[in-house]
Amino acid sequence: MKLKDVVRYITRGKNVKYPIRSRIAVDAEIGIGTRINGPITIKGKGDCSIGKYCAIGDGVKIITSNHATNFANLQCNLQNRMKAKKIDFSSFPVKICNNVWVGDSAILLPGITIGDGAVVGAGAVVVKDVPPFSIVVGNPAKEIKLRFSNHVCAQLTELAWWDWSEDKIHRNSALFGIDLNEVDDTFVFEGLVVE
Repeated sequence: MKLKDVVRYITRGKNVKYPIRSRIAVDAEIGIGTRINGPITIKGKGDCSIGKYCAIGDGVKIITSNHATNFANLQCNLQNRMKAKKIDFSSFPVKICNNVWVGDSAILLPGITIGDGAVVGAGAVVVKDVPPFSIVVGNPAKEIKLRFSNHVCAQLTELAWWDWSEDKIHRNSALFGIDLNEVDDTFVFEGLVVE
């Protein structure tokens, strides 16, 4: 293995790592335990927040602003050279909630929110909000299903385990071994949680 093939990581905050070759050109907030598994790009004029315990794939692009489209010219540099009216970028924050998986090479466009527990398929182009616990794929990204039943999704939302302390997460490790696609609508987490 050549040295250039080794991915070097930057540690940021508690238990957050991302590859050194990443391009993060905006003020990005990244939550505890999030892993970025290959170089990513976060660019634009808006803010970006990534929640706790997310899995972000290789080559993901997050864009937080758009060109103005209401002028004859779309390029800012030409507009500036002509001393014409300045073309403003429209900035729109991008929010990735907690425990989200964004697959390799996905593109997240300005102004979107990806809900808790959602999955964005590899190569998807996300142009609108993604509901919690849904799976979206394609260009433009479309929801293909929920990860779990509505009953389980509601309980996970209420549980919000990603807000627990690391110690509480470890005390409740049995929860993370349950196949939630095999439980019925009588299943409840409540009695399983160790405070």
